[in-house]
Amino acid sequence: MPRLDLVAHPLAYVREQRGWTQAHVASIVARGRNMATWKQKVYRWERRGVRPEPAAQHALAEALGVPGGLVDAHPWPEWLLYSEGMPAAPDGTPVSAAWSADQARSTLAGTVSALTDRRGFLILSGAAIGALAAGWTEPWRFVPQEKVVRTLGGGRTDHELVSAIEKRLADLWILDDLVGGETTARLAVNDLELVTGLLNNSSYSQAVERRLFRVAGGLCRQAGWGAFDGGRPAAAERYWHAGLRAAKEARDIDGGVYILSNMAMQRFYAGDGAASLALLEASRASRGRLGRTVLAMLDTWQVRAHAKLGRRAEAARALARAEAHWERRRPEDDPAWIYWMQRPSSMIETNRALLELGRPAEVPRNLSSWVDLDRDAYPRDHALALTVVAAAQIGMGEADAAVATGRRALRLLRSVDSGRVGGELRLLLDRLPDDRATRDFRDQITEEARPT
Repeated sequence: MPRLDLVAHPLAYVREQRGWTQAHVASIVARGRNMATWKQKVYRWERRGVRPEPAAQHALAEALGVPGGLVDAHPWPEWLLYSEGMPAAPDGTPVSAAWSADQARSTLAGTVSALTDRRGFLILSGAAIGALAAGWTEPWRFVPQEKVVRTLGGGRTDHELVSAIEKRLADLWILDDLVGGETTARLAVNDLELVTGLLNNSSYSQAVERRLFRVAGGLCRQAGWGAFDGGRPAAAERYWHAGLRAAKEARDIDGGVYILSNMAMQRFYAGDGAASLALLEASRASRGRLGRTVLAMLDTWQVRAHAKLGRRAEAARALARAEAHWERRRPEDDPAWIYWMQRPSSMIETNRALLELGRPAEVPRNLSSWVDLDRDAYPRDHALALTVVAAAQIGMGEADAAVATGRRALRLLRSVDSGRVGGELRLLLDRLPDDRATRDFRDQITEEARPT
């Protein structure tokens, strides 16, 4: 599973941009104190998640030109994102820029190459997330029917061509289930480049333009999901930012909600429950009627977000709402992309939330359909579900059962290109007892599920 060598921390990225070494950063914050000690601290800030003391943060901020107020207002390492100006997508489009067709085209064009983004951390600050969610929920601008059809340079795009691209997008959903996100992200980007070229260089009717923006949003959603699944969160945010703008131009409410829900999932995987909840609330506030299955999905993701914040009662209420929506769902109201949704209590993320809330005994029963599955129809999700069950078994003191379950997950992972699932499997190592009985399994995970 080849991947780029990711820059895994914002401070490492800032250093790389300026040609600074860790020793350079240490010299900035040491101020006459033991240089060797400070160099070790910089290493721990980047590699072990240690938070620098306030004085060191302010010294570094001064060198980077970041106002002290931003350091106080944004927790480490988020304020580092302000060292190059206010939060913006890496193509130069601020998340608060006007929501217009021209801006959507520009953002799409600047996002096609986002898979080359090496940053292995989230690039949108809490303030930027709020601005993006607010932009999505602003009143929609409906184009007057009498508006003259825009004509750009080049040939004319018709409905038949757009239909072919839409069919390819639907095929990518299924392919993603089978081979993982890394592969399908590259395929989605190829089609996104085609659609972006059509939007910028061809002529088309108003109805075709709307369909082009709609499929562009869907391809950005897929590319972002693949980047997230492959362990490139910064690239994922770039695609989703562009996709949200495209979805709004297409007036594709369901598509925009899907993008926001993917962004929310990435946030709670990163441990940011508050930002995840903000994105999910923005989804729910979208203008237009959402189907019961979509509402069940949003509530299911809220269970995990509340669990990240330790909110047991809120998590329980969100799960109850999700189950109620599920019972009252009407399949004919469902968008095509939500084919994967199951009963909320049996969803993988719900049961990860139960683990975080200290309720491991409920997990094997809730995920029994995955435990009992003897075929590989959905190898990535099957492997992910088994890692959750293994973690629950460890929590119940059943290390031998956890190793057996983990081995099944590892076998499935061999056929899937998913750095996300590999990372979850590696996390089992922190929970397993370090003894002879688990040593062979540890060696297997270290060798086969290592980051690449």
